[in-house]
Amino acid sequence: MPKPSMTGRERILAAIRHEEPDCVPIAPRVWAWLMAEHGSQDLATHLRVFPDLDQMFPVEDGTFNTLDVYPDTYALPGVRVEQRKYREGDFIAVERTFHTPAGRLSDRILIPPDGREFGVTPNPVRTEHLVKGPEDLAALRYVLAPINTNLDFLVPLHRELGARGVLMVVVRCALDHNAGHARDMADLMVDFYDNRLFFDELIDIFHQRSIAQIRAALEGGAEFIFGTWYFTSLSAGWSPAIFAEVFAPLIREQVELTHRYGALYDYYDDGRLAGSMELIAATGVDVLETCTPPPTGDFDLAHAKRTIGHKTTLKGYIDLLHVVQNGTPATIEEAVRAAMETAKPGGGFIIGSSDSFREGTPQANLDAYFAACKRHGRY
Repeated sequence: MPKPSMTGRERILAAIRHEEPDCVPIAPRVWAWLMAEHGSQDLATHLRVFPDLDQMFPVEDGTFNTLDVYPDTYALPGVRVEQRKYREGDFIAVERTFHTPAGRLSDRILIPPDGREFGVTPNPVRTEHLVKGPEDLAALRYVLAPINTNLDFLVPLHRELGARGVLMVVVRCALDHNAGHARDMADLMVDFYDNRLFFDELIDIFHQRSIAQIRAALEGGAEFIFGTWYFTSLSAGWSPAIFAEVFAPLIREQVELTHRYGALYDYYDDGRLAGSMELIAATGVDVLETCTPPPTGDFDLAHAKRTIGHKTTLKGYIDLLHVVQNGTPATIEEAVRAAMETAKPGGGFIIGSSDSFREGTPQANLDAYFAACKRHGRY
């Protein structure tokens, strides 16, 4: 006998409690496809275009990130900013110099145009990083904007979302768009061996900011933290041993803080997880995504279900490129069926995608994906 129908919110929370809801929640990432096809990725567009999506909607916490945004003016107390923007081929070059009480910092960024071969919201290229060495850390603290503590914008979003899902406040880890943008990632890996004190201090500057962001979000009413950790991924080049020594304790601190407020923690890494998933699960995260399978990733869904699936909800798994974008309705059907057969029993599974569905994905394939999820996901 079919279970009574649940709302998206009820379905998601039941799955995270490792209960069997009426059907497996369907929560792929769709922002890139929405940007390409509809020019917006806001909540209203998500709700309108994807009525069958159980929304796990991520929203930024509102803290200004100097390393990731290049406005015409900066509100940094005691800091004078010189900035020049100009075209360099297809790119917009941004050159910045920050004059702080502790010294001068400079960087240079090349911003590719949206669309074309660069894709939707392409990543910038840094030809000069802000932090060149330990001597820059004192000045770095001056260019980091205050943490946003006003989360009132969550109230209308909760009202708009209603029972169709949950809101997740995005807080990036110490590396993601933080230390990994302030300093070249390859240099950071060398720093770990050659100048550990410098490495640890740089990471700690941004980790303490992430902790402050989480605390502000939770005190502002957030019920979910969406923690991004892809710069710390084994795909980025870190070893499992370094991950266990350096990053696992930072994850645990974020998760424990989140749980003290009665909220839930969704851990995001769209890279390889086979060598780190047990370390991540041991920190107490509630949800692990994106569980990317081969050939792009290395996630073995059956092994994960056996080893960590009893305590960590697995989310994602369906390959956005090889299965959904470049596949057929038949291959999508088979991939979804196999995933459900493996991970559905006992709850603890939210079917999604290996990252956002991309521009160029046929509408017929998206329709096939949602249809297969509904067909094979019912308990």
